Amino acid sequence: MLHGKPYSFAAYRGSDDADVVKEALSGKPCPELSGRVLFLESISHVDFAYICDRHCAAQGVVGRDVAKLDEETGFFYIPDFISKEEQQEIMENIRVDEERERLGRNGDSKWFRVQVRYVKHYGHSFDYHRKHIGTPDLAASTEIPQWMDKFVKRAFELVPTVTKYPDQMTIQQYPVGSGIPFHTDSHTSFGDTVFILSLLTPVAMDFRHPTTRTIVTKDLEPCSFVVMQGETRYGWEHAIRIRRSDLINGEVRERQERWSITMRTFNEAAECHCRYPALCDNDTEAVKKIREDRLAARRALKSATS
Repeated sequence: MLHGKPYSFAAYRGSDDADVVKEALSGKPCPELSGRVLFLESISHVDFAYICDRHCAAQGVVGRDVAKLDEETGFFYIPDFISKEEQQEIMENIRVDEERERLGRNGDSKWFRVQVRYVKHYGHSFDYHRKHIGTPDLAASTEIPQWMDKFVKRAFELVPTVTKYPDQMTIQQYPVGSGIPFHTDSHTSFGDTVFILSLLTPVAMDFRHPTTRTIVTKDLEPCSFVVMQGETRYGWEHAIRIRRSDLINGEVRERQERWSITMRTFNEAAECHCRYPALCDNDTEAVKKIREDRLAARRALKSATS
């Protein structure tokens, strides 16, 4: 207890880890403190990366120009990746798929509200409560729509470092003024490549380095395509600020409704061994439990088929 105060703070990499500690210690005698009883309360810190360890500095990240966000650091931006006609085609396919899905489910829809935006998953779902891959019933389909095939193939042609075909897709609808808080896509849920296809209207996306707090803003135009790999994917957070307008080149640009399509690859091993621990979920208790459950399921399946 610092400075003679009767309390102290402990920071954990995730709320799940904090919950484990609280359950194990709160309201119980502590042998290391001569049997005194500890009383613990939980608070969440949405910007954990700000109080992370300085492992990134030890890895040489801080020693160079951390404001650099380009192909060398795994950021690829392709304007006019699709034509306006193809954009309209995609929006029509989204609408047609929704009608077909509702008919097949007696009016049920697989759109989910997450904070102030709406999402729909294909291939694999994502559970925003536990921040990891969700159950199959949360996805609209176990397959990615075929109408996305030609655009994925185009990405392979334009970005040589793209080597794996994505098997997870999320459609997102952003109402006017909405956004998404700073985050990095779960390291143990998805592989090393993240695609973002922007639709209908532009938006400013901010990228933040966890150790230096460097902010880099990228203006994502409609019909543009972003590929995040390497350091950009694992070592930076990204966000869309919740606001009604963006300041671009000194001019205020009012926002309108925006759509996007994010595509990723499923990380079946649920493991990550990157060099960016401040943003990595590999060692959280929740992910350890996921790995144990998957291993048990594989063993059960092997036993049933042998």
